[in-house]
Amino acid sequence: MEIGSTVTLTYTGKLDDGTVFGFATQDEPMRFQTGMDAAIDGFEKAVLEMNEVGEKKTFTVGEYEAYGEYLEGHTTKIPLEQIPVDNVTVGKRIWLSSAEDGAPTPATVLGIEGGMVTFDLNHPLAGKDLIFEVELLEIEDAPENFVSAAEKAAHLKEQSKLLGGDQGDDFR
Repeated sequence: MEIGSTVTLTYTGKLDDGTVFGFATQDEPMRFQTGMDAAIDGFEKAVLEMNEVGEKKTFTVGEYEAYGEYLEGHTTKIPLEQIPVDNVTVGKRIWLSSAEDGAPTPATVLGIEGGMVTFDLNHPLAGKDLIFEVELLEIEDAPENFVSAAEKAAHLKEQSKLLGGDQGDDFR
């Protein structure tokens, strides 16, 4: 298989203790084009090593190729009356809007005390190694002139430099 191929597959994702955190079935498979940042890095890398429809593989994706390390201080506190969700309870996942750009950010309620809600901004799977059992159902070849998301980003960065934008490490 090559980067840019579109794959259809089933998977079961588990933690070390056997807890299932995600799955895709024959009836509702996962389908994505490799090279487009549609799957976590370690998962895509392992899938790209598979080559035949019907092939099955079990592999572990370390935290750094999954959702990164768990950052202890990656939290925020917001007054309860500013939370636009009813029944805020510890453990509940909700979407918060960023103060800077309004972009939605998922967060988990860690605690509620004194009218303030403490949110954990880490991904729920941050800091964990993930075990996947995968079966390939279909592989479509990459388009002839495929350009990956990483190649597009590098090209845009280079264009920005040429146009006087992002100076990166060269700016003094």
